Amino acid sequence: MDFSRRLFLGAAAAAAARSPATAKKEEVYRFRTEEADIEMAVQFHDEYTSRGFWFGERNSDRRYCLSAEGEEGRNCVTAFRGSIAIARYRVRPRSLRHDARMLREYVRTVDYDARLAHRPPFERTIVLENGLGSDLQAFGYEAGPDDRSNPETHGPWYLCRQDLYLDPQPTPFLILYWKHALPSIRLLDLIPGEQTWVVKK
Repeated sequence: MDFSRRLFLGAAAAAAARSPATAKKEEVYRFRTEEADIEMAVQFHDEYTSRGFWFGERNSDRRYCLSAEGEEGRNCVTAFRGSIAIARYRVRPRSLRHDARMLREYVRTVDYDARLAHRPPFERTIVLENGLGSDLQAFGYEAGPDDRSNPETHGPWYLCRQDLYLDPQPTPFLILYWKHALPSIRLLDLIPGEQTWVVKK
């Protein structure tokens, strides 16, 4: 496989996206800051395949497709093979003075497979609608007509660090370390910010 041509890593923010299929695994985390109570639920869709890269919003009947670069409604992937993870956020302000309308993420590559190119850091906002927002992460490739299954387990990978901010706070409330690979995407470590407390289940 020509990794530089066919492989892509996308992370597209979407408002309360519906899962495309039943998740194989879900993890739920709860946090508290001075400004808000935050719940993060992550669904993992391992070895995911689709004829198109289509998603829908929970709060409406709107459906949209994504490109290999994460652009909505343009140059959409027609046949995806790889893995996806959907992180859903529920943010409840702890006072009327603090009403977060968006999360901000800053993502950078920590390490990566030698067969892949370095990805520059990027920053993106996750709009919250009624306190709800989601972040779609995908790692895979656009399959050709002769591709029948995902590549073997020891395929290419990225390690990424994602800093999450409650806008407009200058410091992250949460730092996440992810491993993106073709068979699965996994959350390797989760570090609360200095003013973030983990809420026990």
